[in-house]
Amino acid sequence: MGHKVSRGPAMRRICWWSVDRVSRLLEPDERDAVRGDLTESGASGGSALREVLGLVVRRQAALWLDWRPWLALVGVVVPLGMLLGLVSRNWADGSAIYAWLYVNNWTWGFVEIPGARRDLADTIVRFTLNSLTLIGWSWTSGFVLGSLSRRTTWANGSLFCLAAFGGTLAIATVGSQNPFNAAVFSLTFYSTVWPIILLTVLVALPALAGMRQTFRLPTLPLLQTFLWAVLIAILTARAKRGSGPLGLLSLLIMWPVGYMIATAGWQRWRGTAPRAG
Repeated sequence: MGHKVSRGPAMRRICWWSVDRVSRLLEPDERDAVRGDLTESGASGGSALREVLGLVVRRQAALWLDWRPWLALVGVVVPLGMLLGLVSRNWADGSAIYAWLYVNNWTWGFVEIPGARRDLADTIVRFTLNSLTLIGWSWTSGFVLGSLSRRTTWANGSLFCLAAFGGTLAIATVGSQNPFNAAVFSLTFYSTVWPIILLTVLVALPALAGMRQTFRLPTLPLLQTFLWAVLIAILTARAKRGSGPLGLLSLLIMWPVGYMIATAGWQRWRGTAPRAG
């Protein structure tokens, strides 16, 4: 009996908590009005949740009648989400080999011998620059996604992350298939955990940060955008020159930067550009 008595209040709390979370997808004025109506009507938690879910679905469906969310889906979510996932997996497997070498087989000879010390420094610099490049691409993609579909960011953002994780988990890289690297990828950490960590830290979180930025400032100032574009272009040229699996795909990765410059220039020309600072 005790379980039956406590289950009702607990379920109501869960329903009303869900109502509060789901209603945040509505505009502030409409959200307040809906919550007020539900309170006045004395609706149960389950009934309130069904009504709010139905309203949110109708509102979100109406948003997709515009072209911008579809451009974000076709131009950012699908191609860039999967591409960044693929690049992340490729670089994760490449760095796993060196991580296994230096972490699992550490010896002070790596810093005492000049040649080994130089190789260690080169490995650290390469990993750092690759990480910064992937963060820059991901943040830029997230920013453009949020700029194109601010009111559907939660949906397109979720799909972007799913596409990135799908791209990461769907492939087996040359490095991981090389029998000489079997000692590395026989370890679960390097074969599974490490790629997910890099994808989360270097792709998912920066992309979500870029999306979040658009709610505060949907367009960056022109000078800031230009400097950001130059930095991304330099990092992309370096990655293309190195061992990254880019080639002509670098043009696809760079298109969000072009969109940001075009948008910032348009806002500047109209006199509605945001101020730097």
